[in-house]
Amino acid sequence: RVSTGRKILHASDDPVAAANLSVAKEQSKLITQFQRNVDNAKTRLNMTDQTLQEAVNGLIRLSELGTMARNGALDGEGHMAIATEMKQLKEVLLGLANTTDANGVGIFSGFNGVTTPFEMAPDGAVTYVGNRGQSHVQISENMTLATNIDGGSAFMRVDAGDARRSVFDIIDSTIKTVETASAIVPEASSNWAADLT
Repeated sequence: RVSTGRKILHASDDPVAAANLSVAKEQSKLITQFQRNVDNAKTRLNMTDQTLQEAVNGLIRLSELGTMARNGALDGEGHMAIATEMKQLKEVLLGLANTTDANGVGIFSGFNGVTTPFEMAPDGAVTYVGNRGQSHVQISENMTLATNIDGGSAFMRVDAGDARRSVFDIIDSTIKTVETASAIVPEASSNWAADLT
């Protein structure tokens, strides 16, 4: 004991103290695991928060473009340029919705952890292939913490008056409206020119 500096070399030296030491070691392992869980959850939630903020910035830009498209002075080319930028922003938002964590799991995929929770069909329609579940980690003996927001809640359930629509459906509808305006403007201009002559 003197040479090792340890009071208990074998459990038989002091059974009660040995049992307490074993419990303390287990508690220390648990606390270490809980701290690791908290750190991982914090990293994932910070990534989610940053991604959602970037998505909000994209939606703000889309709103600005929608306001610009209502300008009566725009010609067909102006409307088409706005529609093109809106399509690019839709692609950016889709990329953000498919953001993955360090393990390659989509942060908006729900509980099933698919890599690509959102898919775009050839016609441009976006569907959510994740699920509505949430992943949880244990952060104490009697507490758990959700570590994600499912993509269905984040991108596919926007209150639009009497119904809920996806962000992508709303963007597609706006793009279609702008493209329709670009087709109407030249026709109106030629009709106006014909009326003058």
